[in-house]
Amino acid sequence: MKIIVIGAGELGRLLAAHFSAARHDVTLIDSSPHGVDDLHDKLDVMTLHGSATDVRLMQEAGIARTDVFLAVSGDEPSNVLACQIARHFGVKQVICRLYSTELFDESAGLTQESYGLGRTFSSPAECATKVLDVLPRRMILDNARLSHPEAGIITISIEGESPLAGQKIMELPWREVMENIRFAALVRGQRLMNPHGQTRLQAGDKLYVAGRRRDIQAFLECISPRTLTKHSLVVISGATRLGKLIVDGALEQGWEVRLIEPSEEKGEAILAQLPASCKVIVGSATDEDILREAGIEKCDTFVGAEENDEGNILGCILAKRLGAGKVVAVTHKPEYISIVPAMEVIDCGFNTTLVSANTVFHLMNAGNFRMDSRLLASQAYLTEFTLKPSSRLNGKRIMDCQLPPELILAMLFRGTDILTPAGRTVLQVGDVLAAVVTPSLEAKVQALFG
Repeated sequence: MKIIVIGAGELGRLLAAHFSAARHDVTLIDSSPHGVDDLHDKLDVMTLHGSATDVRLMQEAGIARTDVFLAVSGDEPSNVLACQIARHFGVKQVICRLYSTELFDESAGLTQESYGLGRTFSSPAECATKVLDVLPRRMILDNARLSHPEAGIITISIEGESPLAGQKIMELPWREVMENIRFAALVRGQRLMNPHGQTRLQAGDKLYVAGRRRDIQAFLECISPRTLTKHSLVVISGATRLGKLIVDGALEQGWEVRLIEPSEEKGEAILAQLPASCKVIVGSATDEDILREAGIEKCDTFVGAEENDEGNILGCILAKRLGAGKVVAVTHKPEYISIVPAMEVIDCGFNTTLVSANTVFHLMNAGNFRMDSRLLASQAYLTEFTLKPSSRLNGKRIMDCQLPPELILAMLFRGTDILTPAGRTVLQVGDVLAAVVTPSLEAKVQALFG
């Protein structure tokens, strides 16, 4: 495919690197000459300096023969106009990165369709959703979406008091529930494992549980039943756009919320938008006295959502030491994608660049490729393969397909059905298999599937 990426920031570079590695024809455009100067020796991409709203520059980039156009710069108005230009030249897939939804007003007829934007996403909104998804239970580290709307893969942390710790998978109770889910992968330390019946789960393991969302919830109820009490306290640092979205979502979920904000002006402004039950503390989340004032000792979850990555990480470390049940660090720099998950003191970390990249892959529906920070530490990722009519695997049982032994199959989608892939499962044209693969394995598996 020919792909044009607008913006050579963290997200643009990550996308360009991925698509270049997959041998697509990539052009990266940035308004700053310094934004692309250092990329010639690093990536096999064409780089252009100039405005994405310059039609002649777009034509030079080959806009008329482009398959995918990704406007992901930090300049929202430029992204919007660039996408309109791309749509004018007939680009099939156009994806626009926004920072808010204030451009749209359905009551006034102003939708993304009326702007001619194609598909859109908001980086803060996507990251807020990831954070809100892990609030209900302390053990949940991530909640992944797949192409089938009813299917999911959650990542859980096995703690010492968990009923899973020390148990062989084949000896776990809850037989009826276990029949409807699959332990798709396991990360122990920095090592990726394919769990099987004889695998003995250990405290500290990160377990990937796949299945229908309702069946996953049934499994979670078995290993950690919800109490009948209301949600307790969530402490969030940073009155940023992201922080405000997390506050709003946590209040909707029924949590008691307290917000820490260093700026008195920002603190007063956001306080005026919140219900009286929500308390705002002015100060730094790296200040022990401020954290104690926020009630960190009885806090279920602390979320670092400031713009400063280092402040979020340090705030989480201090909050955990002072008694927070779970700490979630939000970072922005790509360097922290692999660093934060390796820090045992931080329970859960989301990187806005990685979250945004996964959103782009999802919107493109290009094999539903998905990167995960813990899997990346093992040089692996989650993707989906569709069985084509030309594949020699059609009509064969999985056990007879001679698939690479290191391939980890998570789920199989057949129309609206969600199946657990087993050795006797017979593959059919159109089957979609969700799998954990390494980059070196992907091409081999893709060839098998036609």
